[in-house]
Amino acid sequence: MDINAIKMIGIDKDAPLKTREKASLKNFERVFHELKKLGFQESVVLSTCHRSEIYFYSSDENFEKVERFYLEYTGLKGEERKYLKKREGCEAVKHIFRVAAGLESMVVGEDQILSQVKEALSKAQEFEGSGKILNRLFREAVTLGKRVRAETGIGSLSLSISYIAVKFIEENLDGLKDKKAFVIGAGEMGKIAIKHLLDKEAKVFATNRSAARLISLKEEFPTIEVIPYEEKYLHIASSDIVISATDAPHYTVNYEKLMEVHKGRRIYFVDLGVPRDIDPKIGTLKEVSLYTIDDLKKTAEENLKERISLIPVIDKMVEEKVEEFAKWYRELEIEPYIKEVNRYAEKVYLEEFEKVVNKINSLSEKDREKIRLALRKVANKMANKMITQLRIGGIV
Repeated sequence: MDINAIKMIGIDKDAPLKTREKASLKNFERVFHELKKLGFQESVVLSTCHRSEIYFYSSDENFEKVERFYLEYTGLKGEERKYLKKREGCEAVKHIFRVAAGLESMVVGEDQILSQVKEALSKAQEFEGSGKILNRLFREAVTLGKRVRAETGIGSLSLSISYIAVKFIEENLDGLKDKKAFVIGAGEMGKIAIKHLLDKEAKVFATNRSAARLISLKEEFPTIEVIPYEEKYLHIASSDIVISATDAPHYTVNYEKLMEVHKGRRIYFVDLGVPRDIDPKIGTLKEVSLYTIDDLKKTAEENLKERISLIPVIDKMVEEKVEEFAKWYRELEIEPYIKEVNRYAEKVYLEEFEKVVNKINSLSEKDREKIRLALRKVANKMANKMITQLRIGGIV
């Protein structure tokens, strides 16, 4: 069995956005149907915003059939085709392991790709595309991805400014459960902040200048309280945390207006706006802590450096996993012989046991069991010796 039968074709993050959009392989039912028509024994499709890859198992020596299908399906032409990548054998195995480990992502070590690899296998099984080889390959990729994140902690080194802000305040407040958090802004950064605050069981209140966007925000996060924009200062004054993430050209939280309602409560302000949302003078108040996007960017930059420093460690884990998978694959060839050796050893042991106990009628149950175990041990040792020879110098 040649490991080069494992192949992969597709484009990834190196291709421009327009090319990646064009190459999307989201119609799984059609893709798997076409691949089966082409005669591929097994296939898995990994389609995300950064990659559209087909992994397949085929004894064909070249990529001609699947490449023709890929180009016809996606409509890639001319210069776009230069981004098409092909890998086979251990290189294809190594690639999916690197993908699951987060080494091939735009952001090294990001978590989302792991669930996408799992989903790719799930879809392949749903449409009866994958089989023994690719099921094993993708399960091992997911196992490696989980191990990488658990052992290196790379996932905890967040690069999301909103997440870092919530995490930072959580540490200062010894937890966010039941703390009142007020979020100004219904854009992407505001939504991410809301999600993380809810995950930490904070009581979340939100506002936005646009009433329509506020309604939409409530639909997306039903458990939050939405507040009319003109009432924001009353809620700011009673909050533990205030996060502002808008693109307003002026301050969303003004020093003078805050002073009208602020009664000395300890408040953590986080300004995620560029230009600034929160009047810097607010940071001079004794009871207030104010953090800007620049303060949080430093943490993100440090986390990125640390993530990059973990690449050699993860690379080593990938290489070890490739060797482990290649060994498993090679042993598939001798699997029938191993089964036959074990079957024969079992047969001989049972036959010899019957001969012994039939010759000696006076054996007690205890003695019969001792003889049975001894004969089984001898048979297993002989079988293991033969299997070891098969692995070392036989078919493998």
